[in-house]
Amino acid sequence: MSTLHPFDDLINFLANMAPEQVLAFRASEETVRRLQELVLLEREQKITLDERAELERFLLQEDLMVIAKARARMQLAGV
Repeated sequence: MSTLHPFDDLINFLANMAPEQVLAFRASEETVRRLQELVLLEREQKITLDERAELERFLLQEDLMVIAKARARMQLAGV
């Protein structure tokens, strides 16, 4: 039995719609800076509940994009 990821439909949509664009996606500099700030706050144990929720959203987005990029690569390779 295969495990269904809760965001499989979205990931497949992204990967199948335009695999080259999915592979080219990069977070903005502003997003990267904010993520770095949140990670630092977490390491220093100074993160608020709202900031923790924001960090979790960023991490979820990253997970989704990693999976979508892997599926886009597979699609381009004909796998």
